[in-house]
Amino acid sequence: MERGYEDIEFKDVARVRKKRKKKHYFLRFLVFLAVCAGIYLFLTSGYFDVKNVTVKGSTYYTAEEVVSMSGWKEGGNIFFSAGIGEMEANLSEDPYFREVDISRRLPDTLEIEITERTQTAAFVYGDRYVVIDDEGIVLRKSEVMPELPLLTGLTISKMDPGEAVEAEEAENLKTTLEMLKAMEDGDIFFKQIDVSKVTIKAHIYDYLIVSGTPREIMKSLESGNLQKVVSKLFDEGITRGTISAGGEGYMSFSPEIE
Repeated sequence: MERGYEDIEFKDVARVRKKRKKKHYFLRFLVFLAVCAGIYLFLTSGYFDVKNVTVKGSTYYTAEEVVSMSGWKEGGNIFFSAGIGEMEANLSEDPYFREVDISRRLPDTLEIEITERTQTAAFVYGDRYVVIDDEGIVLRKSEVMPELPLLTGLTISKMDPGEAVEAEEAENLKTTLEMLKAMEDGDIFFKQIDVSKVTIKAHIYDYLIVSGTPREIMKSLESGNLQKVVSKLFDEGITRGTISAGGEGYMSFSPEIE
């Protein structure tokens, strides 16, 4: 016999109440503060005082000079008082430093990594030589002639250290500096370059000249054609004359100096 829903007896089940554990929020907060204080005291202890500074990437200045220029003071905490920002700012003022990055090496060392600008050429201004990099940035002024290609024929309007030199022959200067990079890669050296005209004159020896546009000479360097001509002339004992670089790799030689 089937029983209806209304005929089913329901029993009361006694509910067991769970005891709630006290979470002790305040105690946990105190423990958290104690842990933080312990970490802070450890990080600010003498164990993390900066005792050493290393230098990477500097060839123009010695490591000792770079550290001195940075203004580093021994004893600052590596996390909180190492003065990294100030050190980077001090070093970035020098034109020779393209980029400066200072990183921490735990527990007590700072590493200064330098990306340098490379001395590429120089020109005469008054009684001084002005040294520039491959972008035309003025690096320094010197009373002593540097062992770099000497650029002549420039009409200079601005030459502040750390900034690009400004000259009326701006485009010719730019392509000549690009050509000098090819010169370095091509294992050949120009003592002096006259950039006053579109066709420049680059002296390999005092009286052996390469004539052409900077791009034509650059192509002859990259192809190795100029090196072959110079080597042949050297083997024959010829150190006077004019090598002309033309389009499509054309090269010619004349004993006359243009």
